[in-house]
Amino acid sequence: MSNTGDEMLLYLAKNINGFLSANNCTEAEAARGAGLNLTTINNWVCKKAYPRWKNLIKLADYFGCPIYELIEDPERRDKSQRFLTQGQRSLLAADQESPEIHNLFMEICKIGNEQDEETLIRLLEYIRALNQNKE
Repeated sequence: MSNTGDEMLLYLAKNINGFLSANNCTEAEAARGAGLNLTTINNWVCKKAYPRWKNLIKLADYFGCPIYELIEDPERRDKSQRFLTQGQRSLLAADQESPEIHNLFMEICKIGNEQDEETLIRLLEYIRALNQNKE
């Protein structure tokens, strides 16, 4: 199915809300962090306006995701990989490295707590260092 303008607005709204929830932040915080006007993000969430590419790039940078994750149907992505925080993305990228890292990633996806996420990221860094010392 092609991605029509109306579908893109619907997916954009769903995806922004998903990333806001995953990162435990408000539209205002995301707007401030991405260097955008709150009205701009609110218009996207309310499906009132089409985004400019430069603004999509800013929002994607803020959430640490590729642009396509903002405008494509979130249902097409694996549930474990939807609306990841930057820390979770770091773990996912390392997921291929070892079973221990894979298990950490699966646990962090269940948590949703920033302090626990930071602890798991530190554990990931420790495991990576151990793996490098083995080589």
